[in-house]
Amino acid sequence: MKPFRHAWVLGWAIPPRWFQPLAAAAFPGVKHTLVCPTPKSWEQLEQPGIPFDRVWGYSLGSQILLSDPGRAASLGPVSLLAPIWTFPAEAEQGGRVPRAQLRALSRAFRLNPVEALTGFYANAGLDISAEPCAVEAGEWGLEQLARTALLMALPDGWQAWCGDADALLDAERLQALVPSLHRVPGATHHPRALLAAASS
Repeated sequence: MKPFRHAWVLGWAIPPRWFQPLAAAAFPGVKHTLVCPTPKSWEQLEQPGIPFDRVWGYSLGSQILLSDPGRAASLGPVSLLAPIWTFPAEAEQGGRVPRAQLRALSRAFRLNPVEALTGFYANAGLDISAEPCAVEAGEWGLEQLARTALLMALPDGWQAWCGDADALLDAERLQALVPSLHRVPGATHHPRALLAAASS
């Protein structure tokens, strides 16, 4: 019997090596394919052979899947953690980070990626150390977060979870716009509690 196969499109600057054990703990016995958010994310998802038993988008990864729902659904059933439709706070679509702060992060990232990432991880409540793979498509990812604006809707059959204590996203606002979204009490942008809720 073949193991279940899950595919993940990760968040901005989230190293697969850090996320892998979290996914494995939430879904033991599952084969996990982890993809960083880059212009080649779709190709990397489609290479191993589809469909998957489940496709996940976390943070920026969710925005990538939401940007092409039909293509995402062709990969398998879709679930989202800390979902993003339009990120800047000014859009009033659940993002807490102002555009000016995103621009400042982008400038800081160009000057000193490791220092910028360290600050971002601390602000987001993520216990991560900067790795080269997190730097590789960092500017592209920030540009997506700053510029992408998607229709606020969760496609039929999709599921989404967001933490009530997320420093980057307003779960209450997101649920008001997308009523089927699950709010996870006390959960932050860290995926551990979101994974626990989604796997229960």
